[in-house]
Amino acid sequence: MENKQIIGLFVHNHPGVLLRVTSLISRRGFNIDSLTVSPAAVEGYSRMTIRINGDDNQVEQFINQMMKIVDVKNAEVLPDNASVASELILIKVSTEEHDNNEILAVTSKYHASLVNIGEHSMTFRASGTPEDIDTLVSELRSYGIMEMARTGIAALENGDRCLNNI
Repeated sequence: MENKQIIGLFVHNHPGVLLRVTSLISRRGFNIDSLTVSPAAVEGYSRMTIRINGDDNQVEQFINQMMKIVDVKNAEVLPDNASVASELILIKVSTEEHDNNEILAVTSKYHASLVNIGEHSMTFRASGTPEDIDTLVSELRSYGIMEMARTGIAALENGDRCLNNI
């Protein structure tokens, strides 16, 4: 069964690594749903979090291919039931045809913060699970989303185990 799966990569932090990783993803025909990269807790390394669509066999093949890249030190699936995932969104909603209080009521369900009010718009910041962010976007569509920017997923495995334990 194909579904969105989150993969954590622990890689060397130097030029060209992101290109090698994304080139392999492209060659294998995967579509990147989300990609975030940041320095890792271990100096000289980066942490990549990638969400792709694929069944268990495709994801296992994906991880095996990632491990063939010299700069990739570890690659693991971060299962929904054994990891914490979060995402940030900035979303600008039109206020021309709707009552501001109505929009505020919707966004408050997701603990979204009002960060800017324009003449004909309101901009909110929200964080939560990718599913929560998807639902917020879905609920705000009827009000007229003018613009949005999502950070991508940040995810860590539950418990004491770490991706950078190499």
